[in-house]
Amino acid sequence: MTTLLIRRRRPLGDPAARRFHDGIAGAVRIVQSLAEAGIVLDHGRIRQLLLEPDALLAKLDADMLDEAFDRVVLGSHLVNVPELDLRVGLLELARSLAARETVFIEHHPIDWLETAADVPATPGGAVGMVAVRVDPPFVSAVSVLGIGGRVVRQPFRARVLSDRELDEALAAAGLRRSRRLNSTWLEASVA
Repeated sequence: MTTLLIRRRRPLGDPAARRFHDGIAGAVRIVQSLAEAGIVLDHGRIRQLLLEPDALLAKLDADMLDEAFDRVVLGSHLVNVPELDLRVGLLELARSLAARETVFIEHHPIDWLETAADVPATPGGAVGMVAVRVDPPFVSAVSVLGIGGRVVRQPFRARVLSDRELDEALAAAGLRRSRRLNSTWLEASVA
């Protein structure tokens, strides 16, 4: 079963965007969190599409839509982008690439407006978060990643979505929730 993992490109260590990449390099956190939710991906059958944080949909070529995958994973909390049209566009992209109509969607926890706090980065590559600011319905922070002695800081702003808002975004993209896997993952199918 071939899986396409769509995720945000980190500024350090990931290959250039706009191309498919085989394997799980750079996506271990996403693969592990799905496994913890009961979804085990065959590492040899994963392709990745890395998107630039600043120009997500603008980086996509129309010919990418010709390829279909058994499952599509929209990781990196991309559904939490602040712009509604971009959120729906990313969900539509995931839906259009899912041949068997299964899409897994990672989102920030629904209670994140109450729980967002600084998180130290762990030496060896785990992502941390500093300068957290909550301005409902948004959380702004700086993601901190340390790899190979280098530290990269990447500011971001995310919109925290309620269950109702998640379902509305899914519906706008032609998807419907099949089930909740845990507090940060949903499984959806074509409506």
